Amino acid sequence: MKKLGLGFLFLSLTLFLSGCVFGQKSAALQVNSIPKATVFLDGKNLGTTPLINEKLKQTEATLRLVPEGGTVSLPSWETKISLTSGAMAVVNWEFGETEAVSTGETLTLSKTQDKNSASLAVISVPDSAVRSPDGEAKGFTPLTAEKIVAGDREVTVSAAGFKERSIKAKLVNGYKLTINVKLAKGEAEEIATPSPSLTPVPTGSKAKVTPKPSPAKTTGPTPTPPERPYVEIRETPTGWLRVRTEPSTAATEAAKVNPGERYPLLDESGGWYKIKYDSSEGWISGKYAEKYE
Repeated sequence: MKKLGLGFLFLSLTLFLSGCVFGQKSAALQVNSIPKATVFLDGKNLGTTPLINEKLKQTEATLRLVPEGGTVSLPSWETKISLTSGAMAVVNWEFGETEAVSTGETLTLSKTQDKNSASLAVISVPDSAVRSPDGEAKGFTPLTAEKIVAGDREVTVSAAGFKERSIKAKLVNGYKLTINVKLAKGEAEEIATPSPSLTPVPTGSKAKVTPKPSPAKTTGPTPTPPERPYVEIRETPTGWLRVRTEPSTAATEAAKVNPGERYPLLDESGGWYKIKYDSSEGWISGKYAEKYE
């Protein structure tokens, strides 16, 4: 039986500002799930996923997702969600065979007094490490960052013994974006999980999540500092970094390298570094390596 989770197609919509806004007093909700599920808001059946409803009232409500019947009985999921007038709340959920291996996030916007900057709050289960490439969000959940420049961001949430999630979102001036993440138990992966950008006005596109490869051997460090160019492995949430056969999270894992180790740099491609380790070659994620030329 195939396990549910990151190996399935993940539906998500990208939201951004446009000239078309819904009613001043209306709130909106977007829900995506794997597999398809029925959506209940305060007990009212809104339909099935993927779902967008732009005619809701501002409120704090109970959202419940009930997966559609299949060969495997999956647990339903319930959470509290805040709906804000003039903004869209987004929910992404991946059902697992148990609650422990289910994962997802909610993204909600709330208006702030500061019209000239944005703010961000990240909450997670369990409490987790948070980082973003720009350094504006870094620390442990629950985390709050104020007076952030509006724009696209990627926030990565990770914890030992849980699968990492990377969430792409859009920060909007005058709004606080709250990301509430539930991590799934399992081996950590440096894998970007497609998630929606979030602003007060909706539209969208689809994205895909790649399957997790099988584990492979651990490699050792270069005995002496290599000639330039070379890369030095940075600290990672897992304490090691995967080496893959191709510059993609979908590629097969060939080995593991450790923080502080240095390896000759052979090539670069789309944020990935090709390195020489032992007598082999492979690719590592550039966000966990420092390049020296």
